[in-house]
Amino acid sequence: MASAQKKIQHLFLRAGFGETPDRITSLVNAPINSIVDGLFESSRDYKDIDYLPYPLKENEEEKGVGGFKLIKMFLKSFGEMEELNGEWLFKMTYTEAVLREKMTFFWHNHFSTSTPLAYLMQVQNNTLRSNALGKFGDLLNAIAKDPAMIIYLNNQQNKKEHPNENFAREVMELFTLGVGHYSEKDIKEAARAFTGWEVNGKGEFTFNEKVHDSDEKEFLGQKGNFKGEDILNIILSNKQVAVFICTKIYREFVNQNVNTERVQTLADGFFASGYDISALMRQIFTSDWFYDDENIGAKVCSPVELIVRFKKLVGIDTKNKKTLIDVQKALGQVLFFPPNVAGWKGGNTWIDSTSLLLRLSMPFYIIRGEGIKIKSKPHFEENPEDAPPPNEERGKIESDWTALNSAFKNLPAESQMESMLEYFIQCNTSRIDINLLKTSWTNSDKPALTGTGGDNLTLSMAAIMSLPEFQLI
Repeated sequence: MASAQKKIQHLFLRAGFGETPDRITSLVNAPINSIVDGLFESSRDYKDIDYLPYPLKENEEEKGVGGFKLIKMFLKSFGEMEELNGEWLFKMTYTEAVLREKMTFFWHNHFSTSTPLAYLMQVQNNTLRSNALGKFGDLLNAIAKDPAMIIYLNNQQNKKEHPNENFAREVMELFTLGVGHYSEKDIKEAARAFTGWEVNGKGEFTFNEKVHDSDEKEFLGQKGNFKGEDILNIILSNKQVAVFICTKIYREFVNQNVNTERVQTLADGFFASGYDISALMRQIFTSDWFYDDENIGAKVCSPVELIVRFKKLVGIDTKNKKTLIDVQKALGQVLFFPPNVAGWKGGNTWIDSTSLLLRLSMPFYIIRGEGIKIKSKPHFEENPEDAPPPNEERGKIESDWTALNSAFKNLPAESQMESMLEYFIQCNTSRIDINLLKTSWTNSDKPALTGTGGDNLTLSMAAIMSLPEFQLI
């Protein structure tokens, strides 16, 4: 049976991005339910990301933009997207509303979207955040009218004379029902209902009645002069939506191996609550089975979760902001750039021979403060000769190990390693050779440390973080 400390760490790794040793220690005697209450309470108040200003000038707001101006905005967005990426990483690391941020991260993958307009991706990110712990129906309706989503799934081209089925298909296959719970005819009829849902020149949702198909439609056994909102409401009346969403949430927050009986119980409550996301997540986090040994340390952390965990623990930062983008690319997950409309598969797909080597090497790069040997391509506006050499200032990592060292330095020497393993490793540690770990780096091959803090403890912690087991949360 997992210790109280392991259970609390499990909660913060799944409902957030991990916590510091001091925070875990301060809560070790608190009831789990009260800690869960605190997570929801701290996520009640939050702030949007407003890093990117509205891109139109006053004289453009009335008519909007097009043509050459729009092309310039597309090109500028490449750099802006990287800046937005960094802002979200920062927010994930330091926000008090950590549960809301983790749910925003989940919905970012569920409603997978990518457009060449960074401002619209910021708008969508804030829409996800504001609805992340509310009612799923509200979230679905908001995202269905989200400008970035409309552009991404081609509903801008969905007109009465030439229906485009992309959004109608994905809203059922990937967002609500899952494969096998609708027909091709349902897709065609739903596409007709979504005709006229467009984005205007100001980047806002608009309904263009001139190109909307107002004739009768038959969808999921119902007939009527349906519009897009009607289609979404009909879908939400189907309990299969609750099963589909709960299955996906179980895989992400509990275990890749789905317990169908538990999912069915969760789905029953989710549907009965009117798709209350907060009620669903509270039910999961307060269930005894959530803290079963089989669920602790059973998930491969995503690249973004890994990066944010390092930022929370030792405050990693880089001389060149593009370095963390490069790391995300190498590990297979770049915020705002999902691989396709289905999003990142997650689970064991995060690990391959190349990405695992980088994951295990990251602690060494961090404590040495040297450049991670990953070079990104220059943007269109950069001259390659102006870019700093890849192994000099470009990729250098800054870190501060002071807080971590303080958490363990006063422990008896003989129990320091065991205590650090208890904190850093969630899965069973019985197969880890502690004696080998203690002597893994001899005095002769210790790397030069740039992070502040005690050298020996820093080396020990880095050695633990370099274990494959550290990747399991």
